[in-house]
Amino acid sequence: MATPENKVPKVSALDKIKKYVNDVRIELKKVIWPTRPQLINYTITVLVFCFILGALIALIDIPMSELFLKQITTAAK
Repeated sequence: MATPENKVPKVSALDKIKKYVNDVRIELKKVIWPTRPQLINYTITVLVFCFILGALIALIDIPMSELFLKQITTAAK
């Protein structure tokens, strides 16, 4: 049989939301935000990397698609 000291108090949904928002605010205060020059540098780095990766994929994809198209057209004849 449960004794009164073993009971866990019920917490309302609104109290849970308030606690969550408060915890998020506390954690966001701990974040070290990048400066504007750092942010610009990081953005340029990511864009350059994406461009290089896209070009690499295109360099591989274009010849392979031509090869497969050639094989499909010769197999269809």
